Amino acid sequence: MIAADTFPVSVITCWQPVEGMRWVTERWRAVGVVAGAGDASLSRSLIHSSDSERQYLWTGFTLNLYKDDTESYYSNLRGAKPGVFVICRQDDGPEIIPFLVTVSYDEAASYMEVDDQVFSVPVPPEIYVWMEQYVVQNYVPEQRKKRKRKRWHATEK
Repeated sequence: MIAADTFPVSVITCWQPVEGMRWVTERWRAVGVVAGAGDASLSRSLIHSSDSERQYLWTGFTLNLYKDDTESYYSNLRGAKPGVFVICRQDDGPEIIPFLVTVSYDEAASYMEVDDQVFSVPVPPEIYVWMEQYVVQNYVPEQRKKRKRKRWHATEK
């Protein structure tokens, strides 16, 4: 059985008020990923509301796996806290808007370098198994080559 290279997901974002800070009145963050949820179009719906927070479900995302990035997936799976990375931007207001979901360390790092907000959330069990199958079927570790040391001192007399 060959693992599919795409997996539909939805993202949960959270708004919380911040008290006691002069310049910051609210905080936005991604708090979770739901495997296989939602329809194909990008949409947002309120799923929880209280005085202390509001949570929104963003549907319409797809995780994609690529054979040339299997080293990064392997590292993610072997890490202490395997994660799904949610990359977000802020438009005119303070709210974050997710636009990409990935399990690649390398891809997440490239978005951090250009000042996009990257949140790491725990990997749902279904996605972990799917990633693991993909890595087992496609990952070929690079053969390490032993380098020859150059002589740094002269042997002539």
